[in-house]
Amino acid sequence: MSEFILELGVIGSDEESAFVSAIDRFARWREDTCGQGWMERDAPDLMIKTVCSPDGRLSKAITFQDKSWLNMFMQFWQLERSEHA
Repeated sequence: MSEFILELGVIGSDEESAFVSAIDRFARWREDTCGQGWMERDAPDLMIKTVCSPDGRLSKAITFQDKSWLNMFMQFWQLERSEHA
């Protein structure tokens, strides 16, 4: 199975709420488009990894199982960032 990784880089505290909102939108979109089919898959739709650099900066990396899911998340992320700006 292929994985598609989106590295968002450093997310400041001001962007954290936009990130959470984008994840929520993505989850609702997946539920609407997938229904209960998510229970039959072996892998999760996405995995979120928070990494702390040696200088204390936090960054996010999200792994998707489908490239179209990554693209849809990016739309939600850009929308949320513009709304929270």
